[in-house]
Amino acid sequence: MDDDLTISLPPHVLVFPSPVQCPINTMFDIAELLCLSGLDVTFLLTPYTKSLLFQHVYIESRLNPYPLIRQIESHSNHLPSIRLHTISNGLPIDHPQSNATQLLDSLWRPLPNRFSKTLSCIISDGYMTFVYDVANELQVPVISALSLSPCSLWVLSNLPNPTEAVEASDSTIDSVIRRVPGLNGILTSGDLASMCQSSEWTHCTMKHLRKQIRELSRAHGLILNTFKALDGPILSHIHSICPNLYPIGPIHTHLAVRQEAERLIPLLNYSREENKDCITWLDLQQPKSVLYVNIEKHAQFEWDQTRELWHGLVNSGNRFLWVRRAESILEEGRVPPKILKGTKERGCIVDSASNVHVLAHKAIGGFLTCGQWESIIQGIVEGVPTICCPLSLDQQVNGRFVSKAWKIGLDVEWRWGRNIIEKMVRDVMELKDGLIDNANTMKYSGRKSVRKGGSSYARLDQLIDDIRCMHH
Repeated sequence: MDDDLTISLPPHVLVFPSPVQCPINTMFDIAELLCLSGLDVTFLLTPYTKSLLFQHVYIESRLNPYPLIRQIESHSNHLPSIRLHTISNGLPIDHPQSNATQLLDSLWRPLPNRFSKTLSCIISDGYMTFVYDVANELQVPVISALSLSPCSLWVLSNLPNPTEAVEASDSTIDSVIRRVPGLNGILTSGDLASMCQSSEWTHCTMKHLRKQIRELSRAHGLILNTFKALDGPILSHIHSICPNLYPIGPIHTHLAVRQEAERLIPLLNYSREENKDCITWLDLQQPKSVLYVNIEKHAQFEWDQTRELWHGLVNSGNRFLWVRRAESILEEGRVPPKILKGTKERGCIVDSASNVHVLAHKAIGGFLTCGQWESIIQGIVEGVPTICCPLSLDQQVNGRFVSKAWKIGLDVEWRWGRNIIEKMVRDVMELKDGLIDNANTMKYSGRKSVRKGGSSYARLDQLIDDIRCMHH
């Protein structure tokens, strides 16, 4: 692929994901939505993110339909396209490339010379704040896209900075609850205190996150993977961080709806091969009888956490499909024969699966996740009650909102023990406390939002109109 980024027909959008897997899938969905709306898209990758994209996404299947898209009325001889373009990340070829912070820092030097002055705008992951400076040199507006949930963004933006947080008094923490709208009754002072005093809040990755939040005011707008019926109150507060919001989610469902409108194969079918073994097993199960367990790829479990989870799943007596990757377990340990026997009788363990496809299966009655936002929103749009086992600050916030604000699931919080997990699995699978009613309400609201007349549908149309205006 050549290095020329120029195009013959505007508008042209550069979509630049962060070099970690979690946001890449959603960013590619955004690129497809733009292309379906008649915009030319260049999807910018590093060698590392390119390898991730081809490893985890059936990229050929998702690129091939676009030459068949109907001709756009305003450019009768031009068909919109998505173009993949790879740039050097500045790191040696033999660099392990596993540290996201190093990857982000390494992109700064080669990037300015690679941008085209013919771009209409840049859509980048908000984590990469240096893009604002590059775009400023080129006089091109930036629209940020976040993998964080709106509730996590709002909470983390209001936490004291680390130097203040370490010595934060109870009264200081209580004042945050009182002065920040939208937190009362969802987060306690104890929740915030544990977040502020955690080692994660002072870690270098959180330094980048805090900078990302501060610099969102430099963006022309902010794309969020949510919908008004779910996050309306929080969105009204986030306007103070970035006034121009584009809540266009659930993004993967929105893409499938627009693909169907163009008579293209829905996104769901692009990942079927990956799920062949577990889908075959699910096809043999009764409706709503299986708990789906997927602790996301980047989450790392200590062995004692894996052991407690495993015992809780088996002891619950429910059937379960567990996506468990070898690299997600830091230590090995001996598994009791009783647990192995229960797993063989009622469980299925696989090393990979697509949330989108599995959660849509009729056999799935519950979802256990660490609470990464992409997974939460995928569960919401399928109406699957969720158990959150958070491993990071943003996941803690997501878990609280799942259990206390939306009441569509349960939150393990810090109580990581087999008895708690066993009880929560039973409660979710037995549909206690109106969980299924609340989950179904959000499911239908989410699906309605991405259809014509819905809030997310309207915001995507507004985003496209705004990008077209940027070109003129």
